[in-house]
Amino acid sequence: MTEIELRFQIPESQWPAVRRWVAGTGKSVATEERLQASYFDTPERDLARAGFALRLRREGDVWVQTLKGAAPDGMTRLEHNVPLGADIPALDVARHADHPAGQALQALLAELPEGALQALFRTDITRLTRPLNTPYGMVELALDHGALLAGEGDSLRSTPVAELEIELKSGEARAVLETARSWAVERFGLSLELRTKALRGDLLARQLDCAPVAGSHAIHWTGDMTRDDALHVLLRECLEPVLGNASQIASGRHRPEHLHQMRVGLRRLRAGLRLLASDDDVALHALADGAGQLSRRLTAARDADAQAEAGWRLGMLAAWRVERPSAASEAPPTPPVDVAGLLVDRQVQGWMLAVIGWLARPAPEQVPEASQGLTLVHGTIAQWCVATDQQIKRFERLDVEGRHHLRRRLRRLRLAMELGFAVPGGADGGKLSRKDIEARARRLARVHEAAQRLGALNDLEVGLTQAREQLALAMARGDVPAAAQAGFSLGWLRPRQKQALVKASKAVKAVKVGGWGRAAKRARRSKDRKQD
Repeated sequence: MTEIELRFQIPESQWPAVRRWVAGTGKSVATEERLQASYFDTPERDLARAGFALRLRREGDVWVQTLKGAAPDGMTRLEHNVPLGADIPALDVARHADHPAGQALQALLAELPEGALQALFRTDITRLTRPLNTPYGMVELALDHGALLAGEGDSLRSTPVAELEIELKSGEARAVLETARSWAVERFGLSLELRTKALRGDLLARQLDCAPVAGSHAIHWTGDMTRDDALHVLLRECLEPVLGNASQIASGRHRPEHLHQMRVGLRRLRAGLRLLASDDDVALHALADGAGQLSRRLTAARDADAQAEAGWRLGMLAAWRVERPSAASEAPPTPPVDVAGLLVDRQVQGWMLAVIGWLARPAPEQVPEASQGLTLVHGTIAQWCVATDQQIKRFERLDVEGRHHLRRRLRRLRLAMELGFAVPGGADGGKLSRKDIEARARRLARVHEAAQRLGALNDLEVGLTQAREQLALAMARGDVPAAAQAGFSLGWLRPRQKQALVKASKAVKAVKVGGWGRAAKRARRSKDRKQD
């Protein structure tokens, strides 16, 4: 059995309205039941790391053992249910032996000590369900209200559950997506929740309040991929870094690295979509634009995190304490950015649904010669290289904003080069030799180094801007101590900014990507021939 569903968190203010909708009226009236479950894993969480959730749950008067597999597209999961009767059963993973997820679980358990599985946490949920017919099929609405529980007695811990699940019962996956878009997002303003109950219960059992950060890692397309293969790989690999981290951030509790990796994932997604989208591919361009817009909206929050974590800041504060031992050691705090509020915005949630929708599309039929089409990404990379080269030549004349713009270009170029690293074509010509691969690695390393140096420079320049603003504000208020600290910060940062500028200039001038211009001309000629 394959489970296709989407899950949404419900804020307290929207609970009454969502419950009325799920409860229904007339002939379409919901049913209610109490669900009590125990979730099993090893103390080291081997099942969770492999994407499994294993539970025993009482559904009405019947116990059901359920195994769920990973969700590669944000809405589709393998699920196997085994009804067990009214008596309280013992866990037996052999009940899933004939299912693909069960076979994968057996292979995992074969490498672990016998008896390693334990009941780590449990749930006590009241579920309200109602079927809903849509133009694309039937879905089931499930409204869950209750708690996740771990521990016993005085050590009992709990976290509330208030969420809506929309599950496909028959028809197309689009039925789930359209119901989610028109009701969960547009009508009620709910936010997607990619963190399963199993994950949140595990966090509770560990006494943690944040899911692990989903890192955004380099993606390498290959020459034998079709355009649709490459798009699927891109979306799948960016799903957890973007939407998974977004779920944790939207909960109101996150670490700075959740936001950082989410923005890296957004940039990687945008660069990849730009490489794959043809000039007239409105849908992919819109998806790329949405990634760029969301990344920019999160910039202020990420800048605040970067400033707080900057390695030079501790040195500056230590120097200030030496200069003025009796003075305050911290500048006035910057008002926090409501990053969770940004993510639950209806437009942002609609864009996230679009990402899942693209990933959940059925695979298209193979098109003749489609495997060769991916080499054309080098034409776009080459055009970006030419534009970057032109800006590098003017580096000494660039102001702060110009250097920041170049940094963004280099960052985009690095991500694009990573994606096309193993794809034949580009400045290296046809098939990739070892020499070609080494040349690509050197170009990629130089671009990465330049972007890193510009990033370090940008952090110092943002710090200078903040110090100037704090100085002006302190002087306007007549706050002498605050003005003294802001003035000290300016004096401390200026020489370090100059040193960082020298290092950035050297790294930027070492970037030599102009050879890709030949690939741009070849790609344009090939495109023109196909259009003719």
